[in-house]
Amino acid sequence: MTAADLTSRVMWAGACTVAMLSGAAWWLAGVPAAAGVAGGGGIALINFRWLALEVGRAVLLVVEGRGGLARVGRIGLRQFVTLGGLGLLVAQGWAHPAGVGLGLAALPPVLFVQGLLHSRREEPTEVPGDA
Repeated sequence: MTAADLTSRVMWAGACTVAMLSGAAWWLAGVPAAAGVAGGGGIALINFRWLALEVGRAVLLVVEGRGGLARVGRIGLRQFVTLGGLGLLVAQGWAHPAGVGLGLAALPPVLFVQGLLHSRREEPTEVPGDA
């Protein structure tokens, strides 16, 4: 499995987790909590995807010898966009702050589980010694 496969699995499992948590938040606490979970989870997933793309790009630039600080420095832009999105989400009153926190907290367990599944060794297809 490649890093792109892992990223895709994390995005899929993360979206499913955020959707389930958002539905539960709507049922338990109403629309602002559900909007917070969906918004926080969406921002966390977008941030993760963007980070995966930028790190892959930065590694490629460094390996090719074209990676200067100006070219690799785009990774910092991700932080400004993420924090700005979270600030707008909470400051405008569209979502409950606790819901946003729950949405943000949905990504680490998903990433942990998918990383464990990714690290499992695949079973050999043939028995050693058979030719």
